[in-house]
Amino acid sequence: MTPRITEDKWNETHQTILNTAQQLFAVKGYNGTSMNDIVKESGVSKGAIYNHFESKERLFLSLMEVQTQVGFSQLEATFSDDDTSVDKLKKILAVTFSGSVSCPRELCMMQTEFMVSASRIESIVPELQKRYRMIRDFMVAIIEDGKRRGEIKEELDSESIVTLVFATLDGLGFQYSTLGIAFDTDRLLAQLMEMVLREIQP
Repeated sequence: MTPRITEDKWNETHQTILNTAQQLFAVKGYNGTSMNDIVKESGVSKGAIYNHFESKERLFLSLMEVQTQVGFSQLEATFSDDDTSVDKLKKILAVTFSGSVSCPRELCMMQTEFMVSASRIESIVPELQKRYRMIRDFMVAIIEDGKRRGEIKEELDSESIVTLVFATLDGLGFQYSTLGIAFDTDRLLAQLMEMVLREIQP
């Protein structure tokens, strides 16, 4: 008779796999880490790992989802009741900019490797799109609230502005992770802030 696995044991194993994978991805990169590496380092059997995650892509996607939720929580914790919509947008730009070009290059490379690999898997692409829409919609909602408050131009196309901002950040992140281009991050962030604020403020 197969022993029953308690919920606590399941959760403990799940977290062990995630923690081990995160450490290996950070050291060896996404492409350089195999499921066998995770089995060996975690002490969890291959069968058990595949019971939790059907593929390396699903495992990495779970890590990204956790990272996104933590990022949202940390960002919202910086918002104060006195913040205008513009104040909130400035904080979002600072955080997302830092995540694109100020993180260790190895971490940016790891995410780029994953995005290229996962984009070939039809079942995962919708989940990547969902994650992007969640981040985009968060920023769009703040802009729309600012328009209602008179803090942001009423005629502004919120979705287009957000799309252009993230396209810029993604482009910078790609140059940084793949080409190793070092940016003057303070100057670049200040310029990006100026461009966005000049466009959105009445």
